[in-house]
Amino acid sequence: MNKIDFLTAVNNSQRCQRNWDLSKEVGDETIAWLMEIGYSTATKQNLDTFEVVCIKDRSVIQEFTKAATNPDYNRDLLDTRLKEQMKAGRNQNPQTDSNLLFLFFHKPEVRTSDIRQDREGCDPEDKIKFLRNTGFEMGMSASAIAIAANSVGMRSGFCRCVWHDILPQDILDQYDLNGRNLELMLGVGYPLYDTHLLHTDNVHTSRSFDKYTPRTLII
Repeated sequence: MNKIDFLTAVNNSQRCQRNWDLSKEVGDETIAWLMEIGYSTATKQNLDTFEVVCIKDRSVIQEFTKAATNPDYNRDLLDTRLKEQMKAGRNQNPQTDSNLLFLFFHKPEVRTSDIRQDREGCDPEDKIKFLRNTGFEMGMSASAIAIAANSVGMRSGFCRCVWHDILPQDILDQYDLNGRNLELMLGVGYPLYDTHLLHTDNVHTSRSFDKYTPRTLII
């Protein structure tokens, strides 16, 4: 891939995709490729500090999409128009109702593991510091998956909004996953409309903002 192609993929991944062509399926070979990319990014001491789960079952994806929303205790932060639309059935974060949904889980047990202490040669990190560092690592993994997906004609959308209390516990239990460790969701798939703002339902839209122009400092 040349530089301009890579830059295009990065710029595309910057925009949160809100609509999906659900008539299309992502092949298992592509899913395996994206998963390998997600697990190949850098982590401190090359430790296995998080778990990536890819969901392709539409019914399961929809269950997680229901939880991609503000919890009750901060629902008042949403604007009135959005709350009314959600009462009428709109998904708050339709980027998660996608062809594929990637979930990123912390693995807190790694903080005190023997392999971590052996590689670092010191006492376990403070819990808050460990979770913050692992969050950085998950962000790099999710970004790599998103950029890779965009490089082959797909689109992506990040979501950190999770109401943990309404996650599908039966599904989590089935795969021995702790919902409280879910930090990030990433929708990946094929776009349905030319604009990323229009939702799959062809009714609702989301706002978008231009990225600021940063200072480019090369020393």
